[in-house]
Amino acid sequence: MPTNTPLPPAESVQRVLVIKSRNIGDVLLTGPLISTLRALYPNAEIDALVKAGTEEMLLDHPHLNRVHTYPRQYEEESNLGFRLRDLHWQWGLRRHGYDLVINTTEGERGAITARLTGAPARVGWRLTRQTGWRKNLLTHPVDPIRGRRHTVVRNLDLLGVAAERQDRHVRLEFRDRDLNRVEQLLKLNGRRPGRPLVWVHPASRWFFKCWTTTGMSAVINHLGQRGFDVVLTSGPDDRERYQVRAIRELCRCPHPPIDLSGQLSLKETAALAHLADLFFGVDTAPMHIAAAMNTPVVALFGPSGTFDWGPWPNGWDGTETPYPKVSGVQHAGPHTVIQKGWECVPCGKDGCNGSKKSRCLDEMTADEVIPHLDAAINKLQFGVPS
Repeated sequence: MPTNTPLPPAESVQRVLVIKSRNIGDVLLTGPLISTLRALYPNAEIDALVKAGTEEMLLDHPHLNRVHTYPRQYEEESNLGFRLRDLHWQWGLRRHGYDLVINTTEGERGAITARLTGAPARVGWRLTRQTGWRKNLLTHPVDPIRGRRHTVVRNLDLLGVAAERQDRHVRLEFRDRDLNRVEQLLKLNGRRPGRPLVWVHPASRWFFKCWTTTGMSAVINHLGQRGFDVVLTSGPDDRERYQVRAIRELCRCPHPPIDLSGQLSLKETAALAHLADLFFGVDTAPMHIAAAMNTPVVALFGPSGTFDWGPWPNGWDGTETPYPKVSGVQHAGPHTVIQKGWECVPCGKDGCNGSKKSRCLDEMTADEVIPHLDAAINKLQFGVPS
């Protein structure tokens, strides 16, 4: 259960820091916690601290004042040298005079950062080892609530506030220049006016989350035959871009998919989500970006749990998760998740037996996926020009 120690009253808090030292999707899903803190502390300055490279997920958030990033390690820098510089930088956070720090990440690093800020109130998940110097890192240690809880809900659990005080809307902002560049790239690469646009993101930095190239190309062919424009994206990593290239080589649709793999920033990816009528892809950060922009999502899941990482439906106000089943096909708001209903799913592992490949995705066929994709399309009632 959460700690019984109440959070500081609003009048005693002038500066708040939220720490999330995880990846892109994790940082994006911290937004509702920040919005709830704004409701609890309307006059406070609220900052965030995240890993370098993830900050675009929170930049321009309407309830946030600024975003700090942890230092990066230089190529020529020793591990010891980096750790000392990192700790010195964290100690420098004291100058901001934070009254309250919320560490949303499990483990010691964020808890150590919270302690180094000198904030009198430090909230975070209770550490496995609460002995010696560790027992003083947090003033408000919180025990996770049992059960299937979505990451958005689990972040809010740290505050222990009543449901009616919680803001559960995942927000992501982009700027006009981001939208203009994406529109220009689409036009230059063959975007047809008046056609609904399906955004397909087949890649992940974790390849055990990826579907087969044959499956992806079959879906793109199907979308092309139905008259949609398709845009493909990936991260800048060469392996991801190669994966997109392999999929395109198998495509036989009348209008080739637009390839923007490796070309978009995170903010431009948000702009693409705004333009797209539907997202289709795997369990990865762009899926969360699409959901944050209220773009309907059809996502393939393998070893990950949909109950905690499924695309978040803005406006959902349940108590635990929008995806209550252990596995299988589920729907939440405008979103659909497709997952094998096997007993071993989800396993939470990086592939079967250490192989870095997931049978639950490798053995999923296009015939299993396309009917659910068509159902999502039919709900949207697209009018495709002939």
